Amino acid sequence: MNLYPVIPAVRAEKDIEEALESPSEVIFLLTGTVMNIEEIVYKLKNGKKEVFVHVDLVKGLSLDRCSLEFLREIVGVDGIISTHIHLLKIAIISTHIHLLKIARKLGMRIIQRVFLVDSGALESGLAQAEDLEPDFLEILPGIVPEFIKEITKRYSGDIIAGGLIRKKEQVFAALEAGAKAISTSCKDLWKII
Repeated sequence: MNLYPVIPAVRAEKDIEEALESPSEVIFLLTGTVMNIEEIVYKLKNGKKEVFVHVDLVKGLSLDRCSLEFLREIVGVDGIISTHIHLLKIAIISTHIHLLKIARKLGMRIIQRVFLVDSGALESGLAQAEDLEPDFLEILPGIVPEFIKEITKRYSGDIIAGGLIRKKEQVFAALEAGAKAISTSCKDLWKII
């Protein structure tokens, strides 16, 4: 996967056309329902984009093997994104981790999102990343270059910075800190580089 430094994170269907015009070959889809996800992904794939679907945000989608098979075989997604991987103490989340491993067996790439709410979340997220070995670790919020630098020293995989990135300077700061790319829903940044 070739990463353009800015990955459009599409939160609303009305933004799909603008995402298609982005130079990025990758789109993060943070919207949709089981009724329209196939149509949305088809449009993005027809525009020569790789599509990663945030599985926690698709309305009506169960987090089970059948849903992953549906996303891969019927919808045609390239990968999935999940936010709640690091919360192991909740039983459903443990199942969720198992499902992400199934997603990998189905040929999908995985993006693990880690919210940097405190030191515990950072440690837990890094521990889960070591176990899961996602294709990318997405750090949120992505506006904290100091932590991006720390994580790149401690984690051997590729890092994407996301969340609250609204200015060009924030994009460059995250990239300089070691992020391979940034994801943003701020359409003004989709074509800056």
